[in-house]
This record gives sequence, structure tokens and C-alpha cells, in this order.
Amino acid sequence: MVANRIAFSSLLLVLAMIFVVPSNGMAQKSEFKGDPEKIMQEANSLYAQQRFSKAKEAYIEVLKKDPENFLATIRVGKCSYFIQEYDDAARYFESALEIDKTRNDTVFFELGMTYRVLDRQNDANEMFVEFRKRWKEKDEYAKRVKLEIEGTKFVEKQREEDPKWRVNCLDMNSAMGDNFPSVMSQTEDEEFLVYTTSATESKGSEIFEAYNEGYSDLWIAKIEDDTTFGEGEPLGKKINTKGNDGNATFSPDGMTMYYSICNQGKLGYGCSIYMAKYDPRKKKWGKPKLVESLQGTNEVVVNSRGKVKKVPTYDVHPMLSEDGNTMFFVSDRAGGEGRLDIWYATNYGEGEWSEPINVGARINSPFDDISPFLSRDGNTLYFSSNGRVGFGGFDLFKSEGGIGSFGEPENMGAPINSTYDDLAGFWSDDDSSAYFTSNRVNCVGRDDIYWAKQIEALPPEFAVHGIVLDKKTQMPIPFATVILFQKDFEGDLIPLDTFRTDQSASYNFQLEADTDYKILGNAPEYLANEENLSTKDMKESVDFEVNINIELERIEIEVPIVLNDIYYDFDEFFLRDDAMSELDNLVKLLNLNQNITIRVGSHTDSNGSEDYNKNLSENRAREAVRYIIENGISSDRVEWFGYGESELIYFPEKDDREEQLNRRSEFRILTIDYVPN
Repeated sequence: MVANRIAFSSLLLVLAMIFVVPSNGMAQKSEFKGDPEKIMQEANSLYAQQRFSKAKEAYIEVLKKDPENFLATIRVGKCSYFIQEYDDAARYFESALEIDKTRNDTVFFELGMTYRVLDRQNDANEMFVEFRKRWKEKDEYAKRVKLEIEGTKFVEKQREEDPKWRVNCLDMNSAMGDNFPSVMSQTEDEEFLVYTTSATESKGSEIFEAYNEGYSDLWIAKIEDDTTFGEGEPLGKKINTKGNDGNATFSPDGMTMYYSICNQGKLGYGCSIYMAKYDPRKKKWGKPKLVESLQGTNEVVVNSRGKVKKVPTYDVHPMLSEDGNTMFFVSDRAGGEGRLDIWYATNYGEGEWSEPINVGARINSPFDDISPFLSRDGNTLYFSSNGRVGFGGFDLFKSEGGIGSFGEPENMGAPINSTYDDLAGFWSDDDSSAYFTSNRVNCVGRDDIYWAKQIEALPPEFAVHGIVLDKKTQMPIPFATVILFQKDFEGDLIPLDTFRTDQSASYNFQLEADTDYKILGNAPEYLANEENLSTKDMKESVDFEVNINIELERIEIEVPIVLNDIYYDFDEFFLRDDAMSELDNLVKLLNLNQNITIRVGSHTDSNGSEDYNKNLSENRAREAVRYIIENGISSDRVEWFGYGESELIYFPEKDDREEQLNRRSEFRILTIDYVPN
């Protein structure tokens, strides 16, 4: 079992801004010919210098003569991974396991990481589970493999989610590396995209051999619209050095720029943040000045004898808040939560900044957290991390809140995140669009700049459907008419749509959100009926369908229909308060069925003489009809009749309850062909 530290990062050197020591020319050029042992030594030397493209060539030459060479096989896999040739990486790691499964347990981990990039999540999970069985150390491997196993499950679950962003690769990308976009504006009329590139025209003359491409410079291109740009060109002779330059951020007026310069000095270690001022008269950027108050130091071993020397920390990805008073940046300095952490400092003016403060464990993980961006309102921090459950490699996250109160970071989902490395976002003022960097394979270069636009949520869809039924038999009533009404603010009804059912008696309507409706059902020889419906209480986050069956009562001429709760006190004909609501329902029925006429009848109990009860019942019926007419029903649609004690339900009456039930009212439908005057 090999217990060495993790050197297998999902994004080597953080996309060329966490820079390795460049080649110093000490390794002699070789055609990789001759004795395999000699070629192996040269390959190992190239690998130690992180010249991975050349090292891969050398190891492959070894394998031609010694196909079972386990170390060479693994090293080709690692070199392939580092230079983003993931299919090759998987093939060589698989070959290493075929040669000897027991020789190096980390190969299972490395193959799992490669499978994750290739979106072979089930295969990756198998490799991680096998690695965890074999690896008993409580180290970074153990922490990482736990994250990766959770990540394979996370990706499978995310496949079920609808995309929240649409993503485009920008045409301005070169065949080399283009990354870390920022937007700069010095006037109200113009905006420019400032980005880091290792295009062949960049100033650095040496080859940055980790990626086998030129050193990076800052370039600028005018933004014509969100995805169209003018010709890109270097930002300025004084800005771009022979080292790696990149990651620009600008003051609110666009006249001050902060950016990183890396690999300076004889040792070529570290990155530092510099400040430059723009001269509007000369239309040029001035000479950059080191921001000493932000610079940190680390101790590194500088030779084979173990000599230690203090060198600058890797301070990269500066980002200014909207007011220019706070700077976030990334550093590997001591006192952080992980290898690379997000820090911030406060502007004291004239290029002086406060002592940097770590953003804290809510944002920073035990691994790498980079490329911070604070929204315009200061309430959302966007950043990238490879230390959280995600799609694999670096993912973009966001955290709501302000400094000191950031909430739990949220993965921004696909397709803004992929199984590759996604980072370095610059969000628009309203956070609805962004430029970001990814090394996914569907664009033109090793790293490319993408544009993301938030997909506007479709308005929620609501629908109501049902069947028109006979209330008594519960059988469908074919060829019924169903009318949809909208209630306005004053409660008035506005007809919207009419649905005529077929043999199935079913109907359906599409509805709008936040609206009150009434649905009226009608059919020949039936009393119309209505149902109320509102979408105001329906959740707008999901589509909603409501099933409402409409039940109709068949019209029966001269058949009495008892009006429930229309009772009278003893020897009185005045309506009681509890009778009003039932008469209101009768008024509603008449309004719904304007083709019918009715007779309202009243009954008494057996107390008193027959003539007296006849007169009392007529008064009761007349009082009910008066109420109906006063509530808008034409008098030629309603008549009354007093039955007295001629149709008692209970006789003889045994108690007060039976007497009360005898004192009842009813109505009968007389005609169904009434035409209003």
C-alpha cells in the first residue's frame, strides 16, 4: 500500500494561475531513444519538472520496449490527466490495474477521478468503493473519496432536474487557454471583456510546459453584445510581463486595476497582487505596483540539500466589491481552512489594504476554494470549489448573505457546472447572466470562456377538468354545456370560455395564476349548477390540475322540493334570520336557471282551525316570495300557495320537533320555457 500525499488534483495548478516552477532549461532535449532505463530516468526528470506533455512521450517510449512497466503505465495516465487527455488517462490507469491490482492502491482512486470527468459515474463509484476498502489511512485521500462517492450520487440525482441555465461557448476563444473573464467599463457607453489568455501572441516567450503552451497575459475585447466581441488584443505593454499575468478586477470607475503576476524572480515561486492606474490622456495603463499589504510568505525547499527559503504566497483571483472598498482574493497562506482559501481585506485608500481575513469555514473547505465574485448588492458570493459535493473537479457555487453571515453554499447545477472544471464567474448586475471558465471539451481550446444565461421560469400551468354528472344516479350527462367565468375585483362575472361536452360528458379548461373562477354546468332537463375555483392558493412552483365534477339535478315538474331550514315560529309568518341563507340559495338557483318559473308553498302544523292555518300559510308563502323578489327575481317567475294543514308530514304530532317539521316551506318548478320580458 502506497501512503504518499495526494498530488492528484482535479485541476492542476488551478487553470494556470496557481503556477508551477517553469522549466529552467536544465533538462537536455532528448529524442527518447536508446536504453529503456535511460529513457525512464529522463521521463522521471521531466515528470518532476511537471513538463507533462514531454514526460508522457518519454514514458510511452519506455512502454514500447517494456509494456509491463507498472510505473511508466501509471505515469502516462497521470500525465494524460494533467494535460486533460482523459480518455488516455482512463486507458492507462486500467492497464496499470491489469498489470498488478495490488501494487498501488491509489490507482483505483485516480481511475475513479478520471471516470468522473468522463461522466462514467457508476464506474467511478465502483473504483472509489474499492479504494476505500483498501485504504485505511485517515488522510486527504480518505476525505476526498468520501466527497467523490457522494458526488457520483449527486450527479445521478441532478439528471432528473430541469436546467436552470443555458450555456454558450464564446467565439472569441483561442485554441490555447482563455479564462478568468472580467468586465471593465470606463464610460457609460462601452464595456470591455478583460480575460487571461495563453494565446501564441502573448508576451511570455517561454513555454509553460505543464500545459505545453505560452505564458498567460491579460487581453481585452470590446463587448458588442453578450456573446459578440471585437478583436481581442493585449491589455498593455506595461501590464503584461514575461511571467504569468492574469485575473484582473477593476474599480467602479474602471481607472484602477488589480491583477496577479506570477513566477517572478530566479526561483519563480508564488503569485502576488499588483495595482495599475489608467491614464485617460495617454489612454494607456501605467506600470503595475506591488500591493505589499496583501502579500504573504511561505517557506519552501529550494534545493536537494533541503534548504528552506521564504517565498511569496500564491495570491490570485483578486475581486473588488461594487463600491471598491473590499477585495476578495485567493491564497495558500497559513491560517486557512484548506490548501487554497478565499480571503478578504478592506481598502484603506491609496493602494493600502487591511490585514487579510479568511472568509471562514462556511465558504472555505479543506481543499481548494477559488475565483470569488461578490454580487452587485453584496448579498451573494459566487465561487468555485473542489472540496464540496458536486459534478466533479471544480464546480460553481453561490452563498447568500453578507460578509460574516454567508449561508450554506448551493451548487449552481447543470449545465453551468459539468463533470469538468467550472470556475471564475463574472455575474451581471442582476445576476441573470455570467461569464465563466470551463475546460469541458465542446469548445475550441484547453480552457474556454463561456456565457451563461438564466432560463426564465415558464409561468405555472393550471387546468381544471371533470365530468358533468346526474346528482342522483351519478351517471354522466352527455352534451352538457360548461361555462368558465372569471370573477373580477368587484365580484362580477366575466365569461371566458364555453365547453360543450361529448358523449363522455367531460370538460376541461386552462386557467391563469392568481385568479378566481366560477364554473357553470347546464344541460337540457336539468337544473344548472356551479362550482367556485381559485388559483390564488395554488403553488406556482409546480403545474397544477384540479378535478371538479359538476352534479346536476334533473328537473321534475310539480314535484315539491323542501327548502331546508325555512321554519317559522309558532303562530308567526315573519321570516327568521336562519331562513335567509336558504332563500338566498333559491335566488341563486333562479339566477342560474332563468328559463324556469316556480311556486313557493308553505305548510303549518295542526294547531288552530283549518281556515286560520290556511291564511297563516299563505302569509308565510307570500313573505318568502317577497324576499325573493326583493333580491332581484322577476315577480312573473314566482307565485305562492298556502297549504295550511292539508299536507302534514306528522299526524298526530307527538312533540315540538314534529310540529316544527310540519311548519315548512317548499318550492315546485312549474315551467321550463320562461322567456324574460
